[in-house]
Amino acid sequence: MPPRSLTVDESLLRRMARDAAIYSLTRPAALVMWVALAGALVFSVLNLSIPVAPGEEGPFGAGWMPVIIVALAGFAIFMSVSGARTAVRIAMPVETVVWVSLEDDRLQMGSGRRRSDIAYTTFQRMHVGKDAVLLKLRDSSVATAIPRALLMDDDIATLRSKIS
Repeated sequence: MPPRSLTVDESLLRRMARDAAIYSLTRPAALVMWVALAGALVFSVLNLSIPVAPGEEGPFGAGWMPVIIVALAGFAIFMSVSGARTAVRIAMPVETVVWVSLEDDRLQMGSGRRRSDIAYTTFQRMHVGKDAVLLKLRDSSVATAIPRALLMDDDIATLRSKIS
């Protein structure tokens, strides 16, 4: 495939960060976190509904637990979006020309003056979002983001076949 390029703008960065955040918030470890937070929220609300004997107070701080749990969920979302936006912005600053080329044995990509040649065997899995293609590196929690606009559907199929 001949190299395709585009200039990164603020809107693209935000959309790519959104895709990366959604990806990170739906990984197995994150799903465990969501289940634990939902269980804690249900338990805390049920705890509030337990009748208390006249003259007795409910458990200390029980009324604040649902609020704290919802705040923790919001904080997790905020940190995921913020981290994704920072990572994408560092890799592809605004007004930088980003390019990608699929070769027989490797993916070539660049941003500004930087250039990477990455063997397909380096990637463990691929996630295609609306605006970003995320390539998870093998034996790592790191993913490489590529603007979706640089890859046609045939390129996505080629990448899938080479990564699996």
